[in-house]
Amino acid sequence: MIAVFILLDGLLWLISLLLFVFSAWGFYKLARLLWEKIRRSFLRPGTAQITFYEVFTPDPEDIHVQDTRPQVHLELDCERHGQRFQISLGPLTCEELFPALDLPAHHVACWLSEEDWQQLLDKRWITIACDWRQRKAILTSQIRNDRRLLLISFLSLSLFTLLVTLPLLLH
Repeated sequence: MIAVFILLDGLLWLISLLLFVFSAWGFYKLARLLWEKIRRSFLRPGTAQITFYEVFTPDPEDIHVQDTRPQVHLELDCERHGQRFQISLGPLTCEELFPALDLPAHHVACWLSEEDWQQLLDKRWITIACDWRQRKAILTSQIRNDRRLLLISFLSLSLFTLLVTLPLLLH
């Protein structure tokens, strides 16, 4: 009988240890994601020149494809503090690409001919944020979304803290 209790106690201890490890790993991943969002939200938008582009249409028979409209992959020449470097951006849908080119997004505009894509993208400047540390380009719309997410998170955390500490202050 005592052996069963020792075995159950050991099993419970092992399960609690595994739960602690998984929660610590989850907290670590959440903290890294939050830190990345904070870092990206402080990037300043700028411009970069398109040096190369590739327009491709996803295969509609691929089960992982949700959008069969053309997508664009861009190679950009970015400059920051006098240093120039090449970064890539994409694949982008036209809803993401056109606002970065200061053009209105329209569903029909995705189906341009090769000459129209060339005229639209060849040596064009695009509004992005250059993340020179990771050699990555980030759309300004993504930065706005990150800032919005951080603001909502901060307000939620502030409200939660207020609701938790308010009863303590009233006593």
